[in-house]
Amino acid sequence: MKTLIILFLAIASVSAQTVLRVNNTPGVNAPYTTIAAAVAAAGANDVIIVEGSSIQYAGITVDKKVTIVGPGYFLNENTGIQANLFPATIDFIDLYGGASGSSISGVTTGAGLGGGVGFRVVGINNLSIIGNNTYGLQLMGSSNNILVKGNYINDVNATGCSCSNTLFVNNLVLSTVNAQNTSSTLTFANNTLLGSVQFIHYSSISNNIFYAPTNVSFWFANSTVTKNVFVATSAADATNLQGVAAASLFVGLTGNTTDTQYRLKIGSPAIGAGIGGIDCGMYGGATPYKPSGIATGQHTVNNLLVPVTVIQNGTLNVKVSAKVN
Repeated sequence: MKTLIILFLAIASVSAQTVLRVNNTPGVNAPYTTIAAAVAAAGANDVIIVEGSSIQYAGITVDKKVTIVGPGYFLNENTGIQANLFPATIDFIDLYGGASGSSISGVTTGAGLGGGVGFRVVGINNLSIIGNNTYGLQLMGSSNNILVKGNYINDVNATGCSCSNTLFVNNLVLSTVNAQNTSSTLTFANNTLLGSVQFIHYSSISNNIFYAPTNVSFWFANSTVTKNVFVATSAADATNLQGVAAASLFVGLTGNTTDTQYRLKIGSPAIGAGIGGIDCGMYGGATPYKPSGIATGQHTVNNLLVPVTVIQNGTLNVKVSAKVN
């Protein structure tokens, strides 16, 4: 008798690029067992698929234009998305000048696993960080045309960053936001911010939910602050709702998951409170947050039936189903 173990990740829809597959699970016959080796082998515009694993991947430095795709996160909670429930957990991802034009999605980074901050972006352009679970995000230097969308983030630090044409939208931030941006073109919209906001400078700030119960700082120097919801009070103008009861906002954890608990409850004051009557917070606006970081239209393998054992030289009957989310 032989025991067979098969691990699957999402089906990635790619065209002309080369696809490099990474899996560090013992016994899985993947072309690459480390992400660093795949990055080194990749050419410009190649796609690196990082499969879910119970073993953490080492941190990486990305210095070329690549697309890195993981399976998503909280897969054991938001069920029916992936057959393999393990995330692709990476200690850290550092992105430098040669990484301009890269895209990272569906991975878990940092969480203090090996001292990694999560994402560190230093002086690059045209970067997309979409649908990740990360301990921290650091934006440093002159980093332009950055899209940070639909992520589950512990901490944001953009102290001294010149972040022009940068969009920070539909994210959840658990802890601190310190965005002492030095440019005038950062858009900060439709986020749910649970912790203290120390600074958001030179920004357009709208349709967010600021959940901190006390006014720790809320320093919005050289920013426009319009149509947000505050649990505390701030210096924002009368277009914003302030002093809102925290308990009135979200559906809560009971019957929900780590990230779906922040959907707006029936009667929430954040419903329709944004610009143009859209909902405030991470689930509002044109690009609402997607649970587990799984984008609309993304293919996933959501069911896998494999016999636990098969007799030697016997027939192995495997049933796989996939869906478009």
